[in-house]
Amino acid sequence: MGLRLDFFNELLSVISTKKMTKHSKTILFLSPVAFVQRPDEPGFQVQTQNFRSTFEFVLPKLREKNMEVVLVSLNHSQTQLRNGQEYMVESGLDKVCRPFFLRRKMGRGRLGPQFIQFFINLYHLVGVLRQTKPAVMYGYNDVGTLYGGLLKLFFRYRLVYDMRGDRVDEMAVQGAPAWRVHFYWWIRNFCLRTSSLVFTVSRSSDGFSVGKKHVAKYNFYDGRHFFYDADVASEMRQQLGLENRFVFVYSGTDKYYQMVPEMVRFFTGFLKICPDAWLMINTPVRSEKFLEELSRHGVPESAYGMFHLNQHTLNRYQMVADMAFLIREDFLLNHRAFPTKFSEYLASGVPVLVTPHVHTLVEMVRDNGLGEVWEPHESESEVQQRILKYRSDIDIKKRCAAFAREQLSWQNKASWLAEKLHSLTQ
Repeated sequence: MGLRLDFFNELLSVISTKKMTKHSKTILFLSPVAFVQRPDEPGFQVQTQNFRSTFEFVLPKLREKNMEVVLVSLNHSQTQLRNGQEYMVESGLDKVCRPFFLRRKMGRGRLGPQFIQFFINLYHLVGVLRQTKPAVMYGYNDVGTLYGGLLKLFFRYRLVYDMRGDRVDEMAVQGAPAWRVHFYWWIRNFCLRTSSLVFTVSRSSDGFSVGKKHVAKYNFYDGRHFFYDADVASEMRQQLGLENRFVFVYSGTDKYYQMVPEMVRFFTGFLKICPDAWLMINTPVRSEKFLEELSRHGVPESAYGMFHLNQHTLNRYQMVADMAFLIREDFLLNHRAFPTKFSEYLASGVPVLVTPHVHTLVEMVRDNGLGEVWEPHESESEVQQRILKYRSDIDIKKRCAAFAREQLSWQNKASWLAEKLHSLTQ
């Protein structure tokens, strides 16, 4: 009860000074998850990495525009708090921004503790906002933007909603209770109503508020880790014994939406028309799901390899491939998605096989000759025959890498994002 009273007293104390809380050159980045998470931690590694990439690449561009940058990251365990602080010092980020890492006090998984933790975070955020007085708050995903939307009632700033796909439809597909799906629907629409700028990961904005300014901000890649080098690719082919083979690659997890059974079935059929084909599987850990499917279809061990690689090594391996798998089912969440691996495949010089259900990817592939679209009316054998032409096609590998470098790399897009954010302070 004391915490709740303190929280509302804190809010009441800023209402009378709301007009004085704007600083023309300060932007606050707000993440609802820990800034640094290790690969072996349960949690939100993908969200953490995407947010950290956005922050680290756009930060120097904002500083060039004389903007002050504040970082707020919520819900840290004690270990994550220590790791985050060490990361800031080691990377030098603590010298160019003002970080606030907030500790999580309550447990996860149950509604009551989650609700209490939400108010604890709001309470601490009020204190941060009073200190920093941002002109812009950049809310990462639905929850990060929800905090910004609520506190906007008491502070004056422009709110940016980095939407990151359709969480509502994803929860529905996963079978979440109807009340929870509706609750997240309310959160999303509240965030849309209260935001001045909404970044989506696709060109599609069906169902969003009419008149709201939406901008596609794709999942860009880091050009320091992903690139195409024909000489390196040739060396890796020799090292792996793949000089004269047609190589498919898949890099990612084996979660349900990755369609592991469908990938293996397609590759099994491809082996019948291309007996020297080889499937490279790059997963964070050993995938029993892949192994079970490969065994069930009778794929010989000589026709595939499974690897667990860091980003630098992953690039060296996957650049040997002739074609990458990126197939998805016909779900709304896929219509509005943009998998990061698409950018990374292209950057490594690998054309992609996509289904038409990730709308933005399909447009890019068709318009720029970046691979093949598996149309619903086509049989697997029709697509397999068409893919044969990609064997050792250096020209298309160079085209894919060049497109990615120009359109999908952080090195080329960080300035664009910084300009979008800086324009909100004008």
